Amino acid sequence: MKIKTVHIVVIVLVVIAAILAYESFSSDICPYLRVTDITQDSTHVGKKVKVLGNATNISTGWSEEGLDFGLTDGESTISVTYTGSLAQNPKEGQEVGVIGVQDTSDHVTATKLDIKCASKYE
Repeated sequence: MKIKTVHIVVIVLVVIAAILAYESFSSDICPYLRVTDITQDSTHVGKKVKVLGNATNISTGWSEEGLDFGLTDGESTISVTYTGSLAQNPKEGQEVGVIGVQDTSDHVTATKLDIKCASKYE
């Protein structure tokens, strides 16, 4: 059985499609890290991170760079600058997930902010 050029082209296209699909979804699959995880591990500096914690120091508010606040997990605290638009402001102590680039061991510039809605049933 002879492999035709069409078969080779189809195989190459399928492989390329699989690689592109993996690349586009791999960053969204990773779970949220704790604040302590990124402050104690310098391998995340300069890379995209997803961090989950409780909002602190909300009173600092908007600056020229964006919304500045703290994020803590009870053990460590980092500062966050959020540069996008807000549907709602995070409240003090509210659970917040941030997605962005870790600039230093204690600062993240976030481009996405996921604010956990308070449940009236808790």
